[in-house]
Amino acid sequence: MSTPEEKPAGKRVRIGGTVFDVSGMSGQGPRPENQDAFSIDAFEQTGTLAVADGMGGERGGRIAAETALRAVMSAGPIRSQDAARHAVRAADRAVAQAAQENPAERGGMGCALALLSLAPDRGGTPGWIGAYAGDVRILSRSPDGTVRLESRDHTPAFARWEAGEIGLDEITEAEGANRLQRAVGRGGEADATWIPLRPGWTYLLVSDGVSKATRMDELGEAMTAPSADAIVDVIRRKVEERGPDDNYTAVAVRVLPREDDTEPEPAPRRQVDDTEPEPRRRNDLFNPVTPVTSPPRRSALGGLAVFFALAALALAGWALWSGSRARAETASRADLELLRVQVDSLRQRIPATPDSTAAAPDTLADSTAAAVPPTTTAAPAPRTRP
Repeated sequence: MSTPEEKPAGKRVRIGGTVFDVSGMSGQGPRPENQDAFSIDAFEQTGTLAVADGMGGERGGRIAAETALRAVMSAGPIRSQDAARHAVRAADRAVAQAAQENPAERGGMGCALALLSLAPDRGGTPGWIGAYAGDVRILSRSPDGTVRLESRDHTPAFARWEAGEIGLDEITEAEGANRLQRAVGRGGEADATWIPLRPGWTYLLVSDGVSKATRMDELGEAMTAPSADAIVDVIRRKVEERGPDDNYTAVAVRVLPREDDTEPEPAPRRQVDDTEPEPRRRNDLFNPVTPVTSPPRRSALGGLAVFFALAALALAGWALWSGSRARAETASRADLELLRVQVDSLRQRIPATPDSTAAAPDTLADSTAAAVPPTTTAAPAPRTRP
């Protein structure tokens, strides 16, 4: 954690295959004490940058800011948005506990906090995890000149801008700009976001003392300076020219293009056998050491198992086909038998022809007698003469 001072303190840091130009500065302004604090010293080990803006006046705003930064840096690797929220929760507990230890001097102390932490995405490409509670802002600038506000102030004034009532540069002067709705040490929950990391891009963390004294376009212009040291120095001079009314802090980091990296590329990794320990890289933030393993051996029984499986499938298919054919033949025989019975029934109902009468007289006679009743004719009575 850096001691607040107006002189920029910058350095170049290589993490993985990426080189970062990092710098930070902080000024006391007209206040009797500088209650801002920033951390860039542990960036090479943790991949995390942070700015805290203490509040509580003489009741411990400075202690709150330093306590929060120490808790964040000791919370462990921040490689996801959940991890970032957990780190801020740890800072919240630490600040609250410090306040309870001396309530007379520290009661109600807290701070606004924002951090940027390097993390790989699902494909292994590095990016930033941004987390914030309060009104410390995170900004980015791409090489095409686009300046983005990557965070949101947890204040009523910022909510008015989101509702379209005021302009972006009017937030810091609007009613409610100084009333934090979330603060570390007072149960404030952090918002977290994913921010892309690209060569040539510049990123900025600033306390509200900077936001009050500079416009967004002026910060975007400052981010075009040739180095991180120059960026924070431009911001410092701009704030001093306007006359600050608060502590002011800025941390700048630029991702250097590959051609700006004068450090030689590491030699290609050689293949090692299983008994030889693999040498560790200089930085394992994005390249954790993984053991070299030999390809899996093929089992001699694997081919035999495949053969038997195929044979079983073929046998099951033949059985299914045979059963279907047998059912089809049984159904065909039943259909033929039914057809024969129907034909015999029709033959019995056909009337006899002359040729057929001789062949079966008894049958036809019996049949006719049963169907037509016999008729009788009476002889006429004899007539008599008178």
